[in-house]
Amino acid sequence: MERMVQWFQVFDTRVELRRIRRMVVRKNGGSVVNRKMKKVIKAYARKRFGSSSYWPGVALAAELRGEYKHGWIPFDYFYFELEPKLNPKEYANIGDIRCLDHKRFGDFAIRPLFMYILDIFYNADFETVGVPGLLEFLTEYDNTIVVKQEFGWGGKQVRVMHSSEFKPEQLHRGSNYVIQPFIKQHKTLQELYPHSVNTFRVKTFRKKEGSVVVLYVYLRFGVDGSRVDNMTAGGQCILFDSTGKPAEISMDGDNLKVDRKHKNTGFVFADLKIPMFNDIINSCTSNHRKFPYVRLIGWDICVDESGSPRLIEWNTQRTSFDGEDAVWGPFFPDDSEFV
Repeated sequence: MERMVQWFQVFDTRVELRRIRRMVVRKNGGSVVNRKMKKVIKAYARKRFGSSSYWPGVALAAELRGEYKHGWIPFDYFYFELEPKLNPKEYANIGDIRCLDHKRFGDFAIRPLFMYILDIFYNADFETVGVPGLLEFLTEYDNTIVVKQEFGWGGKQVRVMHSSEFKPEQLHRGSNYVIQPFIKQHKTLQELYPHSVNTFRVKTFRKKEGSVVVLYVYLRFGVDGSRVDNMTAGGQCILFDSTGKPAEISMDGDNLKVDRKHKNTGFVFADLKIPMFNDIINSCTSNHRKFPYVRLIGWDICVDESGSPRLIEWNTQRTSFDGEDAVWGPFFPDDSEFV
């Protein structure tokens, strides 16, 4: 039964990959995948993944990139075959348990004001807190807070509000939450876009010999007044190279190129200078080395007013890969790291 369920999931995924490819072709004004390229793609899928049925994901990568690159890993293979090996299911959702981040990562993480776990409120030291005391503290705190639901995705379970507006009944019983102070971001990121906390996504990978490397780094930012920077919520991103130099053109949630400057603030992306770039990289790689249970981690990092990298969240399940692999990879042109 489990194998049959997965087969239907794979089938539905491939239908979705075909739909997305048609959308990209329409936006691009035509397809780069001709009959000859399709034959090459199917041969590659058959040789590397054991079946030519993986070809739609590789073809989508070609449409996004505008050319064919040998070595891409399509979403259906990554999600159903490769990621479960790199991040075993026993540990795959460990990054979603956000109430423990400040205990795991110390000052790198944001110390919460309160946590709501199994319908009980706690402070950052896991001491129980009564509702009257919590509300009194938040009223006197008189500042912006961020309320995050554990196991949320794409920023959809994140709420930003003034501390005096918080009401316990806003939380769903049976779900866990972390209540954090709102981080005031570095001046440069504020100038780029002031309405969201703009975060760096750093994807780290533990090689089979044990070292940790960075696959890619990009900066996400909101647009049009949005309070979140997530790509699934309409945000955009800018890729950075290994030296901290930004790309000149941003990309949207469909991995398509958008513009050379922010549509609202006019900030020119090529002018972005991030002096603490190496600190961001070192914080992510050093913390990954302390957590050997998963080989792929997507770190979401903000930079506070003082210039210190701070962990927003870390992602160990459904870590974004295929779109990035298409436009900036291939990151794994062969299977040497997986055998």
